[in-house]
Amino acid sequence: MILRVILKNFLSFDDEVQFDMFPNLKRTSLSDHIYVHEQKLPVLKMAAVYGSNGAGKSNLLKGLNFMKALAVNKEFLNKMSVAKYFYALKKDAGVHCISLAIEFITKAGKPYLYSVDIAKTGIVYESLMISGLGAGESVEVFTRQDGKVTYGQTPSAEIQKMVEGWMEKNPFASLLNINNDMPVLGDENIDAARKWFDDELVIVGLHSFNPSLISIFKNSERVRSFASELFNAIDLGITGVDVQTENFEDWVNTHDTGSLPMDKVRQMRSGVLSEVVDFRNTRAISVEKGVQKISQMMFEQFGQGDFSRHMDIQAQSDGTVRLLSLVPALYDAVKGGKTVIIDELDHSIHPHLVRELVRYFSSHKTTGQLIFTTHQTCLLNQEFIRTDEVWLVEKKDGASRMYSLNDFKIHNTINIENGYMEGRYGAIPFIGELNM
Repeated sequence: MILRVILKNFLSFDDEVQFDMFPNLKRTSLSDHIYVHEQKLPVLKMAAVYGSNGAGKSNLLKGLNFMKALAVNKEFLNKMSVAKYFYALKKDAGVHCISLAIEFITKAGKPYLYSVDIAKTGIVYESLMISGLGAGESVEVFTRQDGKVTYGQTPSAEIQKMVEGWMEKNPFASLLNINNDMPVLGDENIDAARKWFDDELVIVGLHSFNPSLISIFKNSERVRSFASELFNAIDLGITGVDVQTENFEDWVNTHDTGSLPMDKVRQMRSGVLSEVVDFRNTRAISVEKGVQKISQMMFEQFGQGDFSRHMDIQAQSDGTVRLLSLVPALYDAVKGGKTVIIDELDHSIHPHLVRELVRYFSSHKTTGQLIFTTHQTCLLNQEFIRTDEVWLVEKKDGASRMYSLNDFKIHNTINIENGYMEGRYGAIPFIGELNM
C-alpha cells in the first residue's frame, strides 16, 4: 500500500508536492476506512482526487506510472524520452532534476522508501531504504549517487565494479532492474521492492484497454464470480458474467468470419488472438491441446417476468464495458490486497453507479487501496467518504499544486459537495463571460 508520494519538477508539478494516505485521527467517523499496520501506523484505504480539467490530476497518476515503469523496465527511459517529463513552463526548464519519491508497504508487511533524481543525462541519485515509518531510523538498502553506490549489504569489489559498469551502460535504468539483467546483488529487499511495483501497484489509465480481458475471465472463476457480485451490487441489470467457448471449426460453420483475420487464425499454433470492435474485446481465439477455440463474454440479463437471455458484449453500453474493464483491477484491490490507481473512475459511468462502486469498495474488508481521480461531486458526502480521503489539485501560473481537504476545518455535519461547488476549497474551473 502507498503511504506517500512526492513529485517535483515533473510534468505540471514545478515545486515539490506531497500526496499521502495518512488519516486525521481526530476524525472518528468511518473508522473502518483506516488500516492499522502491524507497526501501529494508520493508513487510509481510499482516496479521491478532484480538480478542474487541465489542473494536473492525471499527472499524479502519471508520476506513479513513471516510477512503476522505471522500476520494472530497463528500457523505459532514455535521453530522448526524458525531456517530455520535465516541468516546461519556465525559462530554465530541464536545468534542474526531476525528483520523485514514494513510501510504500508490501503485502508481506515490509516498508520501503524509494527516491530518484533524474537529469537530462540520466539518473544522478537513487536510493532504496527500509523505512522506519517515523518511529525509527530508516535502513539503507542502496544509495546511488554520481555513478557510485553504497550498500546496506556490501558486495565484493568485483560485483561493485560490475554494477558501476552496468550503470554507465544504462544511465537511465533503475538499479532495481539490475538483478533481472544479471543477478549479482544478493539483498532480497531490492527484488521485494521491484516486485511491489510490478505486481502490487496496478494503474488503470483513462483509455486503458486490456486485450486479454476474455482470457482473464475465462481462466479465473474468482474474477467471474466477483464481476457478477459487483454488477449485482450496483444494480446494473446484469445477474451473471460468463465466458462461452467452443471449437473454432464448429463456430465457423454457423457464423460470418468476415471480421476475423483468417490467414492469421489458420497459422496459429499457440497464444491468443483477440478481436476488438469499438473498444470491445469481442472474441478471443486460442489453441488448447492443439485445438483452436473461440471464446466470447456473455452477460445474463433479465427482461419481463422471469425471462432472461445471455447477451454478448456488443449489446452492452459504453459504461458497462468501462466497468467490465475495471473488474480485474477492482478485484485486485478488494480481494488481492493490491494498490489500484484509476484515472477518471467516472468515465462513461452514471454518478449513482460511481457512488455505489466507491461504497462497495469502502464497505468491504480488504487490505487493498483504491485511489482515483474524478469529477463526480456526488461522492463528496461525509456519510461514506472522509475529508482526509479527498485531495484537490489546482493550477497557479501554469504549475499544479496539490492539497488535502483535511487542510480545512470542516465539521462532520458540513455538506462538502456544496462547499466544493461554491469554490470554498478551490480546485474548480474559473468560467469567464462568454461573448458571442
